[in-house]
Amino acid sequence: MRILTRSLLILAVAAPGVLQAAPVGAYEALISVGRQKGNAYLDSLVEMRAVEGAPQPEVWTVLFRDAAARGGMREFVVTAKGIASERTPLRADDALLVAPTIPHAQLKLDSKGAFAEANKLATQAKLGFDSVSYRLHSANGAPVWTLRLLDTGRREVGSLALSAQTSAVISPLAKGSGPAPTAAASADDRPIGERWTEGGGLVGHMTRWSERTWDATTNTAGNVGRSVETFFVGKPTNAPVKRD
Repeated sequence: MRILTRSLLILAVAAPGVLQAAPVGAYEALISVGRQKGNAYLDSLVEMRAVEGAPQPEVWTVLFRDAAARGGMREFVVTAKGIASERTPLRADDALLVAPTIPHAQLKLDSKGAFAEANKLATQAKLGFDSVSYRLHSANGAPVWTLRLLDTGRREVGSLALSAQTSAVISPLAKGSGPAPTAAASADDRPIGERWTEGGGLVGHMTRWSERTWDATTNTAGNVGRSVETFFVGKPTNAPVKRD
């Protein structure tokens, strides 16, 4: 027992990333709910939220309208392993109670594709950031991704909104109140994850992935234009997007 404990301690110190939870995309989170509740249940989706995406989060909070639930709403907390918890809030936000639901067939842009577009725009604007918070909701009857770009102190340095149906930019990237990138310290003098990426974009974490930055300009992860339905029917999901 003592040897096992010592081995686990050595593993945790030597390879901290090994024991970290795996990131999970929005589509995968919806699939987990669909497997338990049925695909038809996904049409009662009201909102998805996640924080500290780097680039994808480890946990999603997913809210559905459910007439059988007390308060009329049911909330799931989902990780890469599936549904971690489920609850029925006694009192939901009034705005959420009357918010339109999002039929899953309308979802054509995954959180991975939303990040790719945000990172491309941030790179063009030379805006560095450390993590992303995600919110999927309905606006004017259509699904919308709202992304907030945060620095290492969790201060907002930028935000934008994208159509989850067409991938079009609804609200252009707007710089937030966080500090602007600075060259006061050499990039090599600070650890990855605590410095701005030259040229903007997401700053990589060595314990989360091996590359310094996610090059969204050339790698959109095949998620723009993908429908969540393709995950259920098993069709290829890496087809390029046709743009006018």
